[in-house]
Amino acid sequence: MGTVIMLFILPLGVLVYFWDRRNYTQSLEIFRSYITQMSHTDLPDADKMAKIDEMFYQNGYARIERSDTHLIIEKKHFNVGVLLMAVGLLTYFGLFLYLLYYRFFLKPRRLSIDFEGEVMMKEREK
Repeated sequence: MGTVIMLFILPLGVLVYFWDRRNYTQSLEIFRSYITQMSHTDLPDADKMAKIDEMFYQNGYARIERSDTHLIIEKKHFNVGVLLMAVGLLTYFGLFLYLLYYRFFLKPRRLSIDFEGEVMMKEREK
């Protein structure tokens, strides 16, 4: 049974991992274009930031800090590809270890949105 799992789930996990990374970068580009579009509207800065905050909230991000021109959000990214690779390598122990890693050791990705900065949206270190 373990060999069958490794033969099918491990390569599938590698494919899903790279597909997920590509989708993450594409979603960041969609977020950037939305932020750029919102920054050029005639709304006050507080309303622009409220709409951007709502968009990120609907996509699973949690707000850390917010002002009229600045927003910091974060989200833990559950990567199914890494989960499948862990299960493919370590069978059921891999599932348990990945869930422990996700719950206790995985750091959330933080994004900083700033209307006054040179770059409107950037990934930020804690």
